[in-house]
Amino acid sequence: MISELEELTDLGAQMCARARSGGVLLLWRLQSRSVRRIVVQDGKNEEISTSTSSGHGIQVFTEEGRTAFASRDDFRPEEAAALLDRTIHTAKEPAGLGLQSTHVPTLVPATGRAGPLSAVSFDRLDPRSVATRLAEIEAEIRGRVPGVRLKVSLAADLDAWRILRSDGTDVLFAMPRTVLRVTATSASPGATHSVGCSVGGPDPGLAWDETRIRQLLVRAERAARLARDLLDAPLHPAGTFPLVIDYALAKGLAHEAFGHASEADGYRSSILAKDGRFLSGETVGAPHVSIVDEPIEGDHAWQPWSANGVVRSRAVIVDHGRLAEGLSDPWSAEPGGVPVTDAARAESFRNAPLPRMSNIRIEVDGSLPAPGEFESYGPEEVRDLLMSGGVFRRHERVVFLSGYSGGQVNPATGDFVFNCKAIFALSRDGISFHRPAIFAGSMFSALRSVREAFGPLRLDALGTCGKWGQSVPSSGGSHYFLVLDPDPALQLGGS
Repeated sequence: MISELEELTDLGAQMCARARSGGVLLLWRLQSRSVRRIVVQDGKNEEISTSTSSGHGIQVFTEEGRTAFASRDDFRPEEAAALLDRTIHTAKEPAGLGLQSTHVPTLVPATGRAGPLSAVSFDRLDPRSVATRLAEIEAEIRGRVPGVRLKVSLAADLDAWRILRSDGTDVLFAMPRTVLRVTATSASPGATHSVGCSVGGPDPGLAWDETRIRQLLVRAERAARLARDLLDAPLHPAGTFPLVIDYALAKGLAHEAFGHASEADGYRSSILAKDGRFLSGETVGAPHVSIVDEPIEGDHAWQPWSANGVVRSRAVIVDHGRLAEGLSDPWSAEPGGVPVTDAARAESFRNAPLPRMSNIRIEVDGSLPAPGEFESYGPEEVRDLLMSGGVFRRHERVVFLSGYSGGQVNPATGDFVFNCKAIFALSRDGISFHRPAIFAGSMFSALRSVREAFGPLRLDALGTCGKWGQSVPSSGGSHYFLVLDPDPALQLGGS
């Protein structure tokens, strides 16, 4: 896969020379991708599949700022040159298509290669051996928690890109991603509950990594017990309460509420902007709270260069309670009044890039200690943390929202709706267990309500981000746990 892209150097030089002679800037995006998926359920192989795709996307920009885009599913030289000629013609003859001019940025040429060494081991992945290993993992979980239905899957994805520009830019990067996931399901005549968990990493040999498997087994046992116990759990009363959220739900809040609203291609309708300009300096949260997005090597959502061939930068979206930087690309940054972070990502060579997040998290100054690993914290241990941190001196009862099961936000209003996996009501006198419920409210109120954080940063909450029909990997997190003081604008649902 990577060698396939390396072999296109001569064709790339020809394409760039052709674009320069045609008076346009060429962004030539080449992709080669392979995804292997193995699923085991009830000890049987449910799926063993491999999908591959490769091709290139041509995007040209005229001196007047008009752009056109086209793609092909192959790398044949004659067809690539002909497609480039047609794309240049389209950009230069805009009357029939109604193309309008846009800002033409100054791009700095770049060259480089990046990719974790684990990328080479994808070719050696044996799906049958993986299926056998997944069946062993499933049997281990079933032995710990009988009475639930289990599905164990491994998805190994090697996504390689080469970005060339006619200004001399040539970068190649490979993004290996492996996710090992367990879903536990329980059912009764009146209800069904499914709870999932996962671990991830760049190495396709993840299923044989003893450290990560131990971590997965702890998470899977907890998920299976939740799925089983939720059948008899009562609803929690609706209302406004002091809350504890874990790093997975905090990642959902950062990603859905602030991340998407900070993407510069949406400032005409974002609550974080006015008249198309980012409201840098506006107070949106508590002064000890920040939100940061940046690529982290080896992470599920790592991407060293943008889909425009520009180094992806760290973006401090919220800096100690105030809006600071947006997620932009070279074309949206100046109109949006933000620096160029070039957060442009594309799912496929067939897609035009969009400003997107990578690893996003909530950081809190002066976090309180939480010794050990996150997996060692159940509701009892969380209650002990709150007691040691003095939270129960302020609140007699705190509601712990455990896990994250998706949600959505309206970027124009800042209103969100999230789902957790389970609810625990914590007090000095005891703990009660409840079914998950809707957590809804204003993103500004949520960020202003963050009072304490416990533990170090944990940034491995994995997900998939969808925008304009494109799905890309996402990740992030926060400290182990965040405490939110009650606010009338934050509501926990009930019956």
